[in-house]
This record gives sequence, C-alpha cells and structure tokens, in this order.
Amino acid sequence: MARLLPRRGLSPTMLRLMSAIFVLQVLSSALAILFLRGQMLDVVRIDRERQVIDVRDDLLAAYYDGGREELADFITARRGSAADPAVFIALTGKNAPVLSNLLRVPTILPAARPQPVAVQRGVGQPPAEGLALVGQLPDGERLVVGVVSLSERRIDLAFATAAGLTIAISVLMALLSAAVVGIVISRRTHLIAETAAELASGNFGARVPIEGTGDGFDHLRRQLNLMAERIGELVAQLGAVSGALAHDLRSPVARLSAAIDLALARVEDPRAIEALQSARADADALRAMLETALEISMIEGGVVEDRRRPLDLAAVAEDLVELYDPLAEQSGVRLEGRLEAVTASADRELVSRALANLIDNALKYGGKTVTVSTGMRRDANDVLWAEIAVEDNGVGIALADRARAVERFVRLDDARTRPGGGLGLAMVAAVARLHGGSFELSDPSSGSKGLVATLRLPC
Repeated sequence: MARLLPRRGLSPTMLRLMSAIFVLQVLSSALAILFLRGQMLDVVRIDRERQVIDVRDDLLAAYYDGGREELADFITARRGSAADPAVFIALTGKNAPVLSNLLRVPTILPAARPQPVAVQRGVGQPPAEGLALVGQLPDGERLVVGVVSLSERRIDLAFATAAGLTIAISVLMALLSAAVVGIVISRRTHLIAETAAELASGNFGARVPIEGTGDGFDHLRRQLNLMAERIGELVAQLGAVSGALAHDLRSPVARLSAAIDLALARVEDPRAIEALQSARADADALRAMLETALEISMIEGGVVEDRRRPLDLAAVAEDLVELYDPLAEQSGVRLEGRLEAVTASADRELVSRALANLIDNALKYGGKTVTVSTGMRRDANDVLWAEIAVEDNGVGIALADRARAVERFVRLDDARTRPGGGLGLAMVAAVARLHGGSFELSDPSSGSKGLVATLRLPC
C-alpha cells in the first residue's frame, strides 16, 4: 500500500538557496552598472580630449594662415569648431586677451594631454568642470583651449535613474528565477523523499519517475530505483523464507496437538493428564505464534490486498470493548471506552486485530483499569491523524525498552512468566506502517504510572 505524504512548503535550505541566487543576481547587476559607468566616463573623457585637440588644431591652422588677427577673429566669431557652446578659448599675451565662453582665464599648467580645470564661464555662475590644453604661440602668447565636460555628478544622476530601473527589473527577475529554481528543486527532492518514505513503509514497488534530463537528479533517481529493486528482492526472499518456514511448521504443530488430544483421551493418571494439558497449551501458543508471524510477514511483504475503506474507528473500538468486557471482568479489570467519532481509510480486519492485541496486552500487564479511546489529533506539521489509544495504569514499559518492545519475538523481563510469543506489538506496528501511520508507546498525560499505546492512522 502506498504511503501518501503531505506536500510540504519550501524548506529552510531551499529558502537559503533562493536567497543566495537573489543576492548573486542583484550583486551581478550592480557590478555591471558600475562597470558601465566606468566605461561611459572613459568614453566621455576620451571624446572630450579629442574635441579639445581638434579645436586647438583648427585654431593653430587659423593662426598660421592669417596670424594673430585671423586667430582672434576665429575666436570672437566662433567659427568652425569654436562654435560649440561647450568650447572655451583664451588667447593671452602682450595684446588684450581674447576670451570665448569665459569670464576669466583658468589656471592650468602646460601638459601633453588635456588636464581637468575649473572654468568660470559667466557672472554668478558656479565653476564648471572642464578639460583644457595650453600652448605657446611663436609670438609668445598663450593659447588655452578647452571644453566643458559633463560632471561626474550629472553622469551619476543619469546612471542612478537608469540603475534604479535596472535594479528593479533585476530584483524582479532574480526573485522570479530564484523562486522557479527553488520550487523545481524542492519538487524534485520532495518526490524523491516521498518515494523513500513509501519504501520505508513497506511499499517496495514504489519508484521515482525518470525524466531523462541526464542531470544529477536523474542519476539520483536511477540509483534510488536500483536500490529499491534490490531491497525489494531481498525482502521478498526473506519474507518467502520466513513465510514458508511458518507455513511449514503449522502442519507439525497441528499433528502435535492432535497427538496430545489422542493421548489425553487414553490416559487416566491425573499427573499425566496435567502434563498433557500443559503440552497442549504450549502447542496452541506455538500455533498462534506461527500464525501471527506468518500474518506479519504477509503484511510487511505487501501480500495483503488493499482492503482500505472509510472506517468508523469508534464503532470498531466499541465492538472490541464489548467483546473483551467479560474477560476483563473475570480478571478483575475495569475496561471502559471513551469513544469519539472518527473516520479513517483503513482495513477493518487488520485494525481490529491490532486493537485486540493492544487490549489483550493491557489486560495481561496493565493493572486494574484499561481505557480505550478514539479521536483526532494534529501533529507538529499540522497534519490531521485518526487515533486509537489503549491506556492502562500498570507498571508500564521503561523508556529505554519501548523501541525493543515493538520488535518481533522480543519479550521484556516482566512478560516472560506469562504465555505469549512477543509478536503482539510487532503486529500492531506492521499494521500502522501498512496504512502509512505510526505506533507509539508513551506515558499517560496525567503523569500517573501506566502506559498509553497509540495507533495513529491517516484520515
């Protein structure tokens, strides 16, 4: 039978992965913007330097064509390349200075390449950033040629506007891509985990679908399926051996019981009769043990057909309380039910057998009060479960022994003096696993001594 697990949300690991993808994408976008800003500043600077050199060359050409007068006319008339409003020019020397787009001559040292300068272009205007080149004319005058450049602040403002839009789009795309990657990975890992849970519950036919992507997940799926096949083969072989052994032993035990019955009918010695009756009781216990072991093997091996139907657990518990009430009264035990209507998809026969084992154990080892209850409970993951619980006020089972108590053929020290094969709780645990539920031994919630055995089934 398949064990269906509830779909879970994104795990903390997936959330961390999505956050990492988001941060990396935002950082990569920010680095790209910073790189583009640097490239843009370099392009603007090189363009301005080239413009300064071109204007200087035009002015020198005018000077060599017509001397200072031609040069001064070129500047004041703003002819050719000097007409650009971003260009500023200063001609200073023995004659009156000639200025274009300047309030005063900027301070600049001679250099081979244009240098950054602060330029005062008009009255009341703040100094502007620019690039300028100074040269000496043959007649001794100085020629300053420059161009006002875009300030880094203005470029930064433009980039800030563009960056805001870019970052907004990047954030949206990063969130979207991180969510898609996280959901895809989460879906794939949960599918593998659910298949592993099916295998753990005894459904060795469960397999992870192969998508044929050839990635690491596909490799993991193939290996998990191969492992499941091998586990299924080994469990089937083990189940076949144990089942065959239990089945084959039933006939000798039946013949032994028949022989004891025949001997009982032929002897008259009271001591012989007593010994034969004891042997008959042991044979009956051995037969019951073999039948239970065979049934557990069939349950865990998946041989039992799927007979799950909507089942009223309170009605099943009520029938068993009524059935065991005379035995409880004979043993001096008060057996009562606290039944709350609850429905689960379950196999009525198996659940009845499991509950009968729990009540039988409680009557043998559980003190003078046994309570059977049914109800609903939500676990820590907010999953709703149907529960059948049998509580007693006996000596209970030590916490260290509870895991062993549900194993096959395990009998604790205080149970060795009573008949039994150590298979009752193991059978209950097998029924729980078959239904995709769980079986738990715990202390009473009241804090008093005793034991609570809870069979938990999915709703």
